[in-house]
Amino acid sequence: MADPMLQGQYPSRGLYQALAVAAMCVQEQANMRPVIADVVTALSYLALQKHDPNAVQNSRLAPSTPTRTRRGR
Repeated sequence: MADPMLQGQYPSRGLYQALAVAAMCVQEQANMRPVIADVVTALSYLALQKHDPNAVQNSRLAPSTPTRTRRGR
């Protein structure tokens, strides 16, 4: 899912979190989709994270995902 031009130089946890946000945005039921403000907040947070290519990442840990906010609450 990542651009091959990045040559693996990105945080895999950040990729998984961004994919989780995207998956929430395409829920079939509209009331299960996050509001755009929450999407912007989540993606802004991910964009600010620093990537240390020398850091060891544990791929067995499940990535945390932003809390889902339902519309109409």
